[in-house]
Amino acid sequence: MGSLSLKRPPRYGPRKPRMAAFITTAILLPDDREIHVSVRNISPDGFMAVSTQALAEGTCFGIEMPGRGIVRAEVRWTEGGAFGARFVLPLELQEIAD
Repeated sequence: MGSLSLKRPPRYGPRKPRMAAFITTAILLPDDREIHVSVRNISPDGFMAVSTQALAEGTCFGIEMPGRGIVRAEVRWTEGGAFGARFVLPLELQEIAD
């Protein structure tokens, strides 16, 4: 009988630490639509937010981040009204001021 080997390398590297966030802001889509979002957690590489409007995976946009201004990001996943996005350039979390 074969055994399960847990000694293989992981498929994904460890995620960077996330910080809980309660940021209400807006994203600007390429067609100039503005959508209000609530950021719930953030890391140097991206964030998770909720919105009343659906966004497609792969959508690129600008987002206003307090203390940082507008930064570019891309939707990586969606689930209901929630979505995850990756920043084009990583941020220092110290730059984000509530």
